[in-house]
This record gives sequence, structure tokens and C-alpha cells, in this order.
Amino acid sequence: MATKNAEKSDEDLKEKSRAIMKHFKRSSDPDSSHNSKAEKRRGHPIDKGYAWVVLVACCVAVFLITGTFKSFGVLYVELITVFHSNATMTSVVQGLLIFMYSFGSVFVCLFGLRLFPSRTWVIIGGIFYFCGFLTSSFAESVEFLFFSYSCLIGAGMALSFSPIIVTVGTYFDEKKGFASGLLMSSGSLGALVMAPFLRVLLNLYSVEGALLIIAAVASHIIACGLLLRPTPFYTGKRNKASYESDCSSTEEQGPLVDSLTRDSDQFDRLYSSDPNIVLKNGHFQQVDCPKRRTSNEVVSVFQPNDSKGRSLNFERQGSAVVNSTIGRKRIFNIKIFKNTSYLRLLFAYTIGFIGTSLPQGYLPAFAMEQGTDRTDAAWLITISSFADLLGRITIGWISDKKRIKRIYLIAISMVVSGVVQCLSPFYKNYLSLVFFSMVYGFFSNFISALYFPALLDILGLDDFRCALSVLYVGYGIISGCAAPFIGDLKDKSGTYVTCFYLFGAAHIISSAVLFSECLS
Repeated sequence: MATKNAEKSDEDLKEKSRAIMKHFKRSSDPDSSHNSKAEKRRGHPIDKGYAWVVLVACCVAVFLITGTFKSFGVLYVELITVFHSNATMTSVVQGLLIFMYSFGSVFVCLFGLRLFPSRTWVIIGGIFYFCGFLTSSFAESVEFLFFSYSCLIGAGMALSFSPIIVTVGTYFDEKKGFASGLLMSSGSLGALVMAPFLRVLLNLYSVEGALLIIAAVASHIIACGLLLRPTPFYTGKRNKASYESDCSSTEEQGPLVDSLTRDSDQFDRLYSSDPNIVLKNGHFQQVDCPKRRTSNEVVSVFQPNDSKGRSLNFERQGSAVVNSTIGRKRIFNIKIFKNTSYLRLLFAYTIGFIGTSLPQGYLPAFAMEQGTDRTDAAWLITISSFADLLGRITIGWISDKKRIKRIYLIAISMVVSGVVQCLSPFYKNYLSLVFFSMVYGFFSNFISALYFPALLDILGLDDFRCALSVLYVGYGIISGCAAPFIGDLKDKSGTYVTCFYLFGAAHIISSAVLFSECLS
């Protein structure tokens, strides 16, 4: 009789394990109607409803973040005049800001989002952003701006920008491409609007008043962060209802407590296949299974679109233990440095971005050196940002055709942008400066639009996060150190033309490295 009971217990456990494996497979299938029904059951809006509210909030936040960052060139000439500073010290403000932003982004990508939801980081970033502009309005020297402007605003950018990108990805699936394009375009639109707006504020209220007003505008990032509902907001009510409906039955069975971190998707799948597995107080609870077991049995369940492995361990005591340690990914994979295509992109991103992100900070000063007044010089950033917006849309459409490798598209754009910047001595009147701003704006940011998909083409999704972190670190170190060097170059040469020689050379050398793939 005891043998028969043991065999029956074995059959029951195997049947449960097969049901769970079948349910995991079915729920992870993107084409499965069951998956969409589960999504609706949880109430999380995907591609509809509140997802559009989240997208608008993210676009407004990116509009403010990118707009104020790209408008630094307008503020740069005022800082030199008001604080009687040289180009070197003033350039340190921009370089240190880039350094803080890059390293802060790496922290958030690798560790921050594992600790707190995106909404928390966006709110904290908005507070830093607001405090940075607020304290900068009381600055009495450029050295004070190293902390108030560079550190606080740089930290605010880092803490808020990456979580915004992640949030949009969680609310959009089929329309993710459209949402991402709209999000990135809002950054270009921000630079288009914020540069002349900042110039007007500087004309009316000087540096102190302008930064105080920008602080008030930047505080809206906090409001945008409050609108970013995290996923548990939608799953909490259902989890509570599920527990209450099964509370009496589970208490009769006597649950064994082995709390795990909340995973709402895992709970939905496990609960659907075995009601004995319940969620209580934010943790999975394991319940009694048949007592007799002659051996341990581990059922590993892997989702095709998810690298996380789940195992159900039916131990000798008969308890079902959920184990999420199987298949855990490493945070960093050093083997990415053996990929020569990635090393070329790393070089082009870190060195090439000297000629991509820094020139806008010196464009108004360069135009004023040619006899342009301050207001017209600020409009050059608006023209450049509008051309940048057109360039991103154009290159996105061309790259989707897949007739030319994205690496070569980046290389071609860098050649054009590098040559145009090296011709800076010939831009003597405002019309030629407008032409330069349009060509530079259109071509220089192709790498900004394509490095994400190019990185996926080279390494795939598995090593994407660690490879992206290396790009950010390289960009922060190189561009952060290059900014004060460029300022010193201007002080020693007496002209911004030599600075644009350096910008153009960085692009041409980077394009040559990318084109070297043809020889390998």
C-alpha cells in the first residue's frame, strides 16, 4: 500500500511539473493569445490607454533634459563674460558634466534599476536637476559651477534619462519603434526651442535670473516622473485578490514559508498552473506537496525570450521550491573586447563624439568671433537642432532598408561632418555659418541615432548592456577630458578655428577606423 501511495505521489508531482513547463512555454510565446489575455487580466496597458500618457511624460522630460544640455553653448559665452573667466575653466564645466552623466548612467543601467523602479530614479534625477540650476543661479565664480552645474545637473541627467528609455520599453510592444522615435525626436525639438528661449532669458534677466527660471522649468521633470506608473501598480490589485480568494484553502494546507523576490509574471504563470502556489505580502509562498518522496526532482523552466531560468525543486520533504538562480546572467562579459567590430565602434563612439557633442557648445562663440551678434549666434543652435531632427528621421528610414551596413552609414556621415568642420576658416559671414550649422547638424548625429542598433547587430542582446556601459564610460572619459583641452587650445591659439580643426579630425579618424572593416 505504501509503495502504491509513493508511486501515486510521484505521478502527481510529474504531472504538476509537466503542467508548469507547458504553461511557461505558452505564456512566453509572443504570438500566443493566452499571453495577451494574461496581460489584459493584469490590467497593464500596452500600446494603448495610459501608455500614451507615459509616453507624453517621457517626451516632456527628454525635451527638457536634452534641450538644456544642448543649449550650453548659449550659456558658455555669458559665463566667460560675467565671471571674467577664460575658455579653459569654462570648458571644464561642460567636461565635468559629461563625465558625471556618463558614469552615472552606467551605475543606473547596471545596478540602479535593480534596486528601485524607473519612476523613483526619474523623480530623484528631476530633484537633482532642479537643485543644480537653482544653486547655479547663486554662483559667484566658475569654480562654484563645477559642483552646482556640472555635478548636480550631470547626476540629474544620468539618474533620469536611462530610466525614461526603459519605461517607454515597458509600455510599448508593437508600437515600440514609433514610441522610441518620438521620444528621441523630442530631444532634438528641445534643443530647437530651449536655445533661443535661454537667449531671451539672458537678455532680460542676466545669468542669475535666467538660471532661476530654467530651474523652475526643469522641476517639471519631477512631475513627469510621478506619472510613470511602475508595473506593480497594475499587478498589485490582482495579486491581492488572488491571495484573498485562495487564502482559506492555502491556510488549511499549511504553507511552508520560503519568500522570494516578487515576480508578477512568474506568479501569474505558476498560479495558473498550480493554485497551491500563492503570493502573500509580496512574496511567493510554497505549499505542501505529497509527503512521500524517494528522491529529489528538479524541473528547470526556461522562457525562450528571457534569459532567466526558473526551477521548481520537489525536495525529499515534498515542498515545491522556486529557484530563480538558474541561468543568471553575468553583469559584465570581458569577451566583448575580442570582437574587432565592437572595438571599431567603441573607438568611433568615444573619439568621434568629440566632434559630435562638443561643437554645439562652441558654435555660438565661434559665430560671435566672426562678428555675429549674440541673438543670431544662439539661433545657429536652433538651426543645427532642426537639421539634427531631419537627419535622425532620414537615417532611420535609410538604415531600415538594410542596403548599407549601419557601421558604414556612420562612417560616411563622419567623413562629411569632419570635412565641413575642417573648413571652418571659410565661414566668414552669417549665411555661411547657417550652411555650416545645417550640414553639421544633419550629419554629425548619425552615430547618435545608429549606435544602439549597430551595437545589437554586432553583439546581439546578451552582451548589449555591458557593451553599452563601456561606450558610456569611454565617452565620459574622452569627451570629459577633451572639453578643457579644447578650451585651453582656444586660449593659446586665440581662435576657435583650431578647435573645429580638432573636431573635424576626430570625425575623419573615426570614419577611417570604421571603414577599415572593409580590409579585414
